[in-house]
Amino acid sequence: MKERRKRLIVNKLQYRFVFYTLFIVIAVSLILIITTLLLFNREIFGAGRCNFVQFAILIVIALILYSITLRIMVKYSNRIYGPLYRLGNYLQDLSEGKETGQLKFRKEDVIDGLSEIYNGFYKSLRKTLRYDYNEMVKTFSELENILDKLHNKTISNNELYDSLQNICTRLARALDITSETVRDK
Repeated sequence: MKERRKRLIVNKLQYRFVFYTLFIVIAVSLILIITTLLLFNREIFGAGRCNFVQFAILIVIALILYSITLRIMVKYSNRIYGPLYRLGNYLQDLSEGKETGQLKFRKEDVIDGLSEIYNGFYKSLRKTLRYDYNEMVKTFSELENILDKLHNKTISNNELYDSLQNICTRLARALDITSETVRDK
C-alpha cells in the first residue's frame, strides 16, 4: 500500500494561493465591518457608545468564518494542486528511468483528463522504447554477423551492400515511428 503524504499544503504555489485568497477575504470583510461601523454606529451600538460584548461577538463570528474559509480553501486547492503534485512526481520518476505505471487521481479531484493525457503519453513512450529496443537488438545481431563475415572474408560486396541497406532502412523506420509517436502526443 502506498504511503499517503501527511501535509495539507503540498507546495509553495498552493500555499500562496490559499494565503492570498484568505487575505482578500479578510481584507474585504474588514473593509465592510469598518464601513458598517462608521455608517451605522448609532443604530448598532446605541447613541454614542460601543458595547464591548457586541464587538467581541462580532470578532468571534469573524474568526470562525475565517477558519471555515481557510479549511474550504485548503480542501479545494488540494483538489487542484494534489493532482499536479502527483503528476510532477510521476514525471520526475519517469525522467529518472523509474517505472511509474498508470496515473490515477481521486474521484473528487478537479482536474479531469490530466491522468488520461499522462497515461496515453506513458503508453506511447513505452511502446516506442520497447519497439526501438527490440529493433536495436536485432540490428546489432545482424551487424555482428556482417562483421564476422567480413573478418572471415566470406561476404561479397553485393551481400554487404544489401545487408547494410536493409539495416539502414529498418533503423530509419524505427526513427520514423519514434518521431511520429512523440509528435502525435
